[in-house]
Amino acid sequence: MRAIALAGLVVFVCLSIIFGTFLIVKFVMFILPSSPTLPIIVIGVLRVVVAAALGYLWLRAWKMITDWYFWRSVRSSIGQDEPL
Repeated sequence: MRAIALAGLVVFVCLSIIFGTFLIVKFVMFILPSSPTLPIIVIGVLRVVVAAALGYLWLRAWKMITDWYFWRSVRSSIGQDEPL
């Protein structure tokens, strides 16, 4: 059962990394398209700032997920006689 849970976690991590990065890039390009009225430098700086903010939020979400998974694993292994 633990092997299935661990495999599911690995698949979730891989898909999250691939699609998370893709979604951040697509979202930034969608909300800040190239504009002839704004200089290209301003658009570039805004894209970097928005992408960094989204990346930070993504990492915070990952920290919450890993903390939840860690404490759930610790609680489930407290009553076991065998070491992990």
